[in-house]
Amino acid sequence: MDNKEATRTCGQCHKEVAEANFALHETHCSRFLCLCPDCDEPVPREQLNQHREEEHTQVRCSKCNQKMERCHLLDHESDECVERLQSCQFCELELPWKELGKHCLVCGSRTELCRDCGRYVTLKDQPKHSLTCSATDNGTGPPQTTSKLPPNKTNIAVTCRTCMASFPAEDIEEHELECVPATRWDDEEAESEDDFFRQGATPWLSRTYKSTIPSDGPSRGPWGDGGDPDQISTCPHCHLTLPLITLRWHTAKCRIHVHLK
Repeated sequence: MDNKEATRTCGQCHKEVAEANFALHETHCSRFLCLCPDCDEPVPREQLNQHREEEHTQVRCSKCNQKMERCHLLDHESDECVERLQSCQFCELELPWKELGKHCLVCGSRTELCRDCGRYVTLKDQPKHSLTCSATDNGTGPPQTTSKLPPNKTNIAVTCRTCMASFPAEDIEEHELECVPATRWDDEEAESEDDFFRQGATPWLSRTYKSTIPSDGPSRGPWGDGGDPDQISTCPHCHLTLPLITLRWHTAKCRIHVHLK
């Protein structure tokens, strides 16, 4: 047996009202309530003008200048405005939402050293890397001090992209800062020589400079015929250790610098 009481919908407030009370309810609604023509919601009749002013007045977003009804402003500012501030998931820097996608693409491509396996991992791949890190699988922990390189990095040979010589992984960054390709070495040496003589160098300094240049010219390469580009030697003037590919032009300039002091 269905004991649910029959109901009717009030035309003023659109609420379901028990049929036994409907006549009294409808009379009350007709007298005290009315429907807002903007949102179709029941509003006390005497407060209709106030309601329309507070909820439906056209306003502009202070960030993006978009126009909307006041009742939608809070939702717009928190969820829709393209100028609303959002934090980058990688660096936590707050940026306008419209610029966040481009920023995260660049920011997430930055790399950090994994202290477990010694590899450089992009920030966006770190969550996935933590699940597949070989050091984690083997149960090894991070190094005890940050000054020591990961053990598996000490035996890794890395090829310089400029001179194609091989160096230990821990030395490659320092080498690349000093490395100059052969063609660039040739151009710089020739240009330096021309500038040096054009500027009126003394005969003694001219002889000093020329003595550092091989008799067959730089066309034979910065390390000469049969030389090993991977060999490292020391500048006799400043005692800086450099690969032969850069040591030749460095020594020439360093020697002149020493004599000019």
